[in-house]
Amino acid sequence: MFRCHCRDCQQLTGSGHSEMMPLALDSFSITNTCKTYRMTGGSGQSTFSGFCPNCGSQITRNSQRMSDRIYVHASSLDDPGKYAPEKSIYPNSAQVWDEASVIQG
Repeated sequence: MFRCHCRDCQQLTGSGHSEMMPLALDSFSITNTCKTYRMTGGSGQSTFSGFCPNCGSQITRNSQRMSDRIYVHASSLDDPGKYAPEKSIYPNSAQVWDEASVIQG
C-alpha cells in the first residue's frame, strides 16, 4: 500500500497525491464495468484509469508497464479504514503544500 505523488496521480485525483493498493491482476475482479480513461504515463507507456460510470469516482489504475498488477484507490474500498500506506513513491514530485503527507521510510 502506498501514497503516490506523481504528477499523473495529482491530476487524476485533483489533489497532491493518490492512495493506492496494488493487487495481482489475476486475483482481482469487479462486479460492474468501469469506464476507462487511457493516458500516457511518465514512463511513456499507456496507463488506464477505471472510473464508476455513474458517479465518476476513481476505482482502479493499471498500466502497460506493469500489466500483471492493478492498483485500487483506497477511497473506493468498502472499508477504507483498513488501508495503511507503508511508503510514498515519487516524493520529489510532491507539491510544497502536500509535503506533510510524504511518508518517510
